[in-house]
Amino acid sequence: MAQGSTRISKALTNLTINYTNGKMIAGEVLSDIAVKSESDQYYVFSSDRQLPITNRANGSLANMVTWEVSTSTYNLTEHSLKDVITERDLNNAESQLQLRKVTIENLMEKIMLRQEYEAHKVLFTTTTFSSNATLTSATSMRYVTTTSAPIQQVLSATSVILRDSGEMPNKMVTSFHGFSSLKENQNLHERLKYVQKSVMTKEILASLFDVESFHVGSASYNSAKEGQDRVAANVWGNDLLVGYFNPSPGLRSRTAASTFRQKTFGSPMRVKNWKEDDIDGEYIEVNSMYQVKPIATSCAYLFKTAFL
Repeated sequence: MAQGSTRISKALTNLTINYTNGKMIAGEVLSDIAVKSESDQYYVFSSDRQLPITNRANGSLANMVTWEVSTSTYNLTEHSLKDVITERDLNNAESQLQLRKVTIENLMEKIMLRQEYEAHKVLFTTTTFSSNATLTSATSMRYVTTTSAPIQQVLSATSVILRDSGEMPNKMVTSFHGFSSLKENQNLHERLKYVQKSVMTKEILASLFDVESFHVGSASYNSAKEGQDRVAANVWGNDLLVGYFNPSPGLRSRTAASTFRQKTFGSPMRVKNWKEDDIDGEYIEVNSMYQVKPIATSCAYLFKTAFL
């Protein structure tokens, strides 16, 4: 097959930089850590906060304290998809740039959906965060019962995070199902009815739960195997996570989780294109290389089946 030269298109890559999809929240919750290598080690500083003995008697030596560091690893995976635009497609299009733009956005959405799914698997798994609770129908945040107390439950989780990590949670993450359940929870409306209209928004929920932002994932996917009838499923399920996610993670800083991303594969993606004479068309390929990884797991608390 005769193939033209493959090149990274700066102009087409620029189309990916500001693209967002409001249904997907992985990029809002998880900050990127730009790395050079596909796999490497990174430093993990000890979180020991033992109260030191600082008293010093006259003429004696000061007590010595030091810091400890270990290492952990990341391993990135390349995610790539391509599509083809034939010369006839281009000739029939009202705008060739628009046709390329729609093609790129379609490829991006599919890679973003994969990242969303992987972020959910990392963040909403009890083996990721040792601080977690599985709620029952009696304690579920979905129902108004004497044992359902969403604010008290989240503030209790906040206390655990603050005690174990020293960080104050700044984000909450749930699905649209979780969001709609909290919007209808009368225990929350009771807190508002004397101070303002009882219209529950993400901003008001963040204020009630004492976090900076409340993130609602509404992405869905087809969970059926290829070739079978479509089975629609929500990515984010029935759980809720409260945690501290550092907006600028760096050396000696803590964050519950982040996305390690290779810089040469774009921020967040890059676009390649090349001509194929055999099909009289142009291939467009979108690439990204990343790993969604938990880092300081004491910085988050997970409520499983919070909206059962």
